[in-house]
Amino acid sequence: MADGKQGWTCLLVLICVCITVGTVIPVGYAFGVMNAPSAFIRSWIMESVLERYSSRLGDSQMTIIMSTVVSIFLIGGMLGAPFAPIFSARLGRRGILTLSGLLLLVSCICQLFCRMANSIEMLLLGRLIGGLAAALIYATQPMYLVELAPAELSGSVGVFTCIGLTGGIVLGQVFSFDFLLGTEKLWPYALSGSAIFVLIGLAPIFWFPESPRFLMSQGRREKARVTLMRLRRDEGRVNAEMAEFEVSSTDEGQVTMKQVLCNSKLKLPLFIVCSFHFVQQMSGISAIWFYSIEIFTQSGFTAAVAMWLNFALGLLNFISALMGPWLMRSFNRRLMMTISCLCSAIFLVLLVVGLELMSTIHEFSFTCIAFLSLYIITFNMGLGPTPYFIGSEIFETASRPSAMALGSFFNWLANFVLNMIFPTLNSATGPFVFLLCVVFCAYGFLLTYRYLPETRNRDAKDVAQLMENGFKSKIK
Repeated sequence: MADGKQGWTCLLVLICVCITVGTVIPVGYAFGVMNAPSAFIRSWIMESVLERYSSRLGDSQMTIIMSTVVSIFLIGGMLGAPFAPIFSARLGRRGILTLSGLLLLVSCICQLFCRMANSIEMLLLGRLIGGLAAALIYATQPMYLVELAPAELSGSVGVFTCIGLTGGIVLGQVFSFDFLLGTEKLWPYALSGSAIFVLIGLAPIFWFPESPRFLMSQGRREKARVTLMRLRRDEGRVNAEMAEFEVSSTDEGQVTMKQVLCNSKLKLPLFIVCSFHFVQQMSGISAIWFYSIEIFTQSGFTAAVAMWLNFALGLLNFISALMGPWLMRSFNRRLMMTISCLCSAIFLVLLVVGLELMSTIHEFSFTCIAFLSLYIITFNMGLGPTPYFIGSEIFETASRPSAMALGSFFNWLANFVLNMIFPTLNSATGPFVFLLCVVFCAYGFLLTYRYLPETRNRDAKDVAQLMENGFKSKIK
């Protein structure tokens, strides 16, 4: 790692904020916007099918179509993830984010005009394209920011992915409220509202620099030096980092996804990245919202107040994520990840107990609200942000795009699996379904404790050497 500490610069802050607003917030928005207007969407779908096919949908058919509208975004994510390293090698980090922005705009256009065209297929296409764009963003945005930042800020910039997702969910909820766009006439505008953030956030993207590590991998040494000088404004620091890049570019060539999968030295870091992404989703952060409204109504709140309290819980999720840059800069990755996994498991167990007793002892409903809040806070201490950027800290430049893409695929896969199995398991077991999430939190704790080396303030090349012996590696 280059000598000397370097803090935030105005340019780096601007890049982090704009890229997050233009790419990640629209992804979170797509998750948060669907709930409130779902009744209007169901009604429109029934009318459209009746008008076009002279057929009336049954309840089961309607449920399948609505499930498809929601889940096709996740399917797009799984389909798009394998293409991320291919586009990254051809277009660069900045180029693939630009492509993602264009795909997001196409997605918004499809969703905006689907009712005007009376086309359910256009709505599905828009959600699918949005998922494809989101997959490219998951794999590229944290990598781009980490490669622009000095090593000591890699964790701080990496958590902007989590901040963008949680912030986007909150914004999606706000835009879909019935006093804004969540009405029978305006719901297409609610679904496509993320276009505003794409246009604002990515407006200056061609003024932003390309990743200097990517430029070096392409043999553009002078361009990489100019970019680093613009970012660091310290010639000594630039010379030190350029020397590190020279060594990396000499040792590494372009690495395909197949080569990453077949390389025994990359087995452990790849396993960690994919497992962290899978654990993040299977830990129950998405499923937790399934119970939140019920808990609030059981506590004696009206349905309208419960909706606002649910929004407040989403706001807590976002505020907790905002603590990420400070936490990642101040504390070690291993410490934050182990605490996050352990505490998340504990609060989920307490939540199961509270939910089971809530029907007979009214006061437990208030403790469930507390357990929900504490779970969200502890989740954002490590489980929330770490999976998005850990690949940039344990993989070297050549293998990084493929590793990040594979991690992204497992994130989408886990999200899809949980969304498919959670309602069924919940019907069969009730609140005990969260014990499955506890198991995955425990797995994340054990994996971190046994195999994850400390990556804070360390160069990826040094960290990679610690894991070359696979599961026999001795972690330091």
